[in-house]
Amino acid sequence: MAPAETSRPASSKGDEGEDDDYLTMSFDDPSTNPRKKESLVEQKRRKQREAEIRGRPKSKKELAAEEAAKREAALATSTLDTSNKGYKMMAALGYKAGSTLGAGRDPNAMLEPVGLEMKEGRSGIGADSEKKRKFREEVERKAGEEKRVRAEEGDFRERNRLEREEKRKEAQVIAAQKVCERLDEEDQSDRGDIQDGQGDALATTTQKKRPPMGKINVLWRGLVKHRAVKERDRRMRYDLHQSLTRTPAYDDPDEDREDRIALGKKDRLEEVDLDLDQEDEELDAFEALEPAEKLSRLVKYLRERWLYCFWCKYRYPDKEMEGCPGTTEEDHD
Repeated sequence: MAPAETSRPASSKGDEGEDDDYLTMSFDDPSTNPRKKESLVEQKRRKQREAEIRGRPKSKKELAAEEAAKREAALATSTLDTSNKGYKMMAALGYKAGSTLGAGRDPNAMLEPVGLEMKEGRSGIGADSEKKRKFREEVERKAGEEKRVRAEEGDFRERNRLEREEKRKEAQVIAAQKVCERLDEEDQSDRGDIQDGQGDALATTTQKKRPPMGKINVLWRGLVKHRAVKERDRRMRYDLHQSLTRTPAYDDPDEDREDRIALGKKDRLEEVDLDLDQEDEELDAFEALEPAEKLSRLVKYLRERWLYCFWCKYRYPDKEMEGCPGTTEEDHD
């Protein structure tokens, strides 16, 4: 009797004559299988990790990010949620979405809630307006300082200009005084009023004998006095130096004046001009004038007395002074 044939299980594809392909079979990972029940150890570790995450305090940056996200989400919707308790209370009072509050239904009333403005920083209420006020005051202060600096710069330039102009006028006054003195000396020399000292030969070689200060015209008296004071101080310094360096010598009473001067034995008091230290009210009044006024008087005196134009630098032959453009400096520009 022939043995009974065993039947093969049919394949999933329905082909009875084909064998199963075990090479293409896939197996589930037990660690990723959701239906797999975790052990007590794994459950304990998982809960421990979750507790650590929940117990870890959040940083300020994370808290600020969460608050900003919640705020943006709340501000994204301008209308109240229907599930909100406040919305339900207003609806019970007759409120409808898109309309205003109140029984009068004012068309100018607000349709949306008051906008939310987040305050940055820790300063108190009203600090922003105070900062704006201080900032405005600082800007105004700086603008005022810049304006004052510009004004001071303008005043400084103006002062410098006036000082330069005054110094130029003073130099012109001295030049006009020298012209007056020269013309006066020439006139006196022509009339023979000035004569060389016959007994003082050394003095005649160095300087001319000047008249007393009171007889000099006040217009150029200050110039002559200033020059005489300088010369007197120079002579006194020289005599003092000679007296300190010169060895004592025999004083001969029979020596004449020229020999005493040559030997440096002249009396110091004899050389001092005593009239230089006297008060002169007329000269003080003239020196108190402005340089422009002094120059005007000198120019006028030169034209009337000597027919000389200070600006043309020329002495005219007659009173008409034909060819002179005027009496001021501006006329000669």
